[in-house]
Amino acid sequence: MDYLGKPVTFVSIYYMLPHEFQNLLEKFSRGTCTPEEEQLIINWYNNIGQSPSEKEILREDERGELQEKLWSAINPNPSHKRKWLPYLTRAAIITIPLLAGAVFYFTRHTLDEFVFPRQEAFINPGESDFANEGKTILRIPLPDGSQVVLQPSSEIILAKDYGKTSRELKLKGEAFFQVKPDAQKPFVVYSNEVVTRVLGTSFNVRAYENDGEITVAVKTGKVSVYASKNKATGLGAGEEHREIILTPNQQIVYYREREKVSKQLVKKPEVILPNSNLFRMQFENEPVSTIFQVLEENYGIEIRYDRDLIRNCRLTTSMSDEGLYERIEVICKAIGASYEIDDDAAITIKSNGCLN
Repeated sequence: MDYLGKPVTFVSIYYMLPHEFQNLLEKFSRGTCTPEEEQLIINWYNNIGQSPSEKEILREDERGELQEKLWSAINPNPSHKRKWLPYLTRAAIITIPLLAGAVFYFTRHTLDEFVFPRQEAFINPGESDFANEGKTILRIPLPDGSQVVLQPSSEIILAKDYGKTSRELKLKGEAFFQVKPDAQKPFVVYSNEVVTRVLGTSFNVRAYENDGEITVAVKTGKVSVYASKNKATGLGAGEEHREIILTPNQQIVYYREREKVSKQLVKKPEVILPNSNLFRMQFENEPVSTIFQVLEENYGIEIRYDRDLIRNCRLTTSMSDEGLYERIEVICKAIGASYEIDDDAAITIKSNGCLN
């Protein structure tokens, strides 16, 4: 599983929604994880409650309780328990009831409470500048209830009136934002020549000073992005600008030298439909248009095609956990079609139709 084109690391569990984490566990149980993903799960289990910053959240007796819950859901025979606990073999997370139980437990202690290593910063009155000079992520809860996950060598500067009359900040480097909705106070991030404005969503901004590109990628919700020549303050008075709307699995890349903006799909789109059962779906002689509709609903990405041309195209297939592009490639080969990604971050299917 990749997010925004980056391989999964232990830190990236922080960004996962509960259904995404469940999908990763299911993938582990089927034996289809990459070595990095498998090690991620093993590390996660072995380190539950071990981070010094989490000792008050998950005490030793609670850790033992969680281990007992996990083990009893897998195998009621206690004689094998000690052989399993150090290793977390693939057989240890086979059952769906276990997955459901784990997700239920995570909702009691929110998923980010189990993530480590990380630092945590708390805003005190008068503070407005936060720099991450360490080697791990820095989690910053903002006064309005929003949260920032600040990457190393990165910095945020809050406006003096943040949370009172506005919610504006500047970013140097890279950060992931989870924004609490507030229709009266849009959340605005100034990152060099790019301005990102939202009401409530989660998104990632990468804008290091020496990089030739600035990237804004959306995970949930909707974001509007502006390009601006005014690095210091963002949009200047009377400055002409073009608003670009981004939805999940979309991103913009601003090429600083050319002062050009490109709207794109992320390299590895993620399923955004809550409680998706996509990877367990099977289709028996179904119209291809039905399959495309299912993919649209799960990924939130528009798939364009000529309905008249493909009305006779039918397919028998099952959905595995390969990526969206690989899945569409398989469908296109089966019906003699091809696809391309449009400039507005949609996918267009090109087909000459199918015989009856």
